[in-house]
Amino acid sequence: MSTRITSWVAWSLASLGVASFVLAVILHIVTLPVRAPGSWGTGGISTPVWAILPFFPFLIVGALIAARRPKNPIGWLSLAVGILWMLNNIASSYMLIGLRVADPGSVPYPVAVGSLAGWPGPTAALLFGTFPILLFPDGRLPSSRWRPVAWFCGLVIASTIVLTTLAPGPLEELRSVNNPFGLEGHPWVADLSGAVGLLFPLCLLLSASSLVLRYLRSGQEVREQIKWLAFAASVIALGIFFFVVQGTFFASGDAGSFD
Repeated sequence: MSTRITSWVAWSLASLGVASFVLAVILHIVTLPVRAPGSWGTGGISTPVWAILPFFPFLIVGALIAARRPKNPIGWLSLAVGILWMLNNIASSYMLIGLRVADPGSVPYPVAVGSLAGWPGPTAALLFGTFPILLFPDGRLPSSRWRPVAWFCGLVIASTIVLTTLAPGPLEELRSVNNPFGLEGHPWVADLSGAVGLLFPLCLLLSASSLVLRYLRSGQEVREQIKWLAFAASVIALGIFFFVVQGTFFASGDAGSFD
């Protein structure tokens, strides 16, 4: 594939992500009146600032890297992280519009689309915390010894997508509605999905260990690059920390329910 084509693909994906960002913010504002005050991602009008905006730079940075260094997977991974996070917010808001804002039946497949909001967010967060770190900065693992770690992280991500999609039970954003794709009668799928979620911290810890090892073995130039990555990760981590604190300590008693 020529450089011109890869550049066009990269910036097209970035444009899709930017459009998704704008749409995610608009839909969030439109659905504010029907959102549960204390559910995840429903921190009022400020939510787009700390829960959506921090992932916007992934789109631009990812396009720049992918357009100039198409063989480096970090650029494409950054684009994937940004787009997945925006789609997660769009799907959630779309369901609320179809079931709580618009007239019944006027919005097609609100539950089916809303159910898809269960996996893009965790996938984006796990992607951000694993492969870009494992492959930073040249797009290669520190050594072949880290291949099992990469495969393990990939398996956790793939399992999360499949199990979250098929897990029976109520949807996270609208507890009165069950997952239309859930395997009813097989509660073990939901239990297994929760168990896989417990592996997230291990994936993040292993990936961070590879970055520490690379920092110790690298020269000054690579160390400065790693510092910039650590700074970006800190910004995201602070946003997630604020997100967790608000949901844990400032949630209302009926958080997460519209009934």
